[in-house]
Amino acid sequence: MKTNYLTQGMVKKNYICSLFGHRYIETKKVNTHFREFECKNCKTQATNDSVGQKITLTSELKEINETLFYLNLKRQFLAKFYFQKKEQ
Repeated sequence: MKTNYLTQGMVKKNYICSLFGHRYIETKKVNTHFREFECKNCKTQATNDSVGQKITLTSELKEINETLFYLNLKRQFLAKFYFQKKEQ
């Protein structure tokens, strides 16, 4: 009888995450509230939602995070160079 097995690495990765949970590492800090994470074992990507819980990162959420990241960069740039407090 011939059986079809997955590669040994994939089985280990999926079992580790299903038994013990994901081991997320922060990959990108979008702004002070939102971050992107990636699991060390299975390489799934996640992000924070508005409540603060981790949810899987979809293409739509990835675009939203990129937009928020660039808006945050623009705000920091404007605050640093154009709206400085004048010394008296």
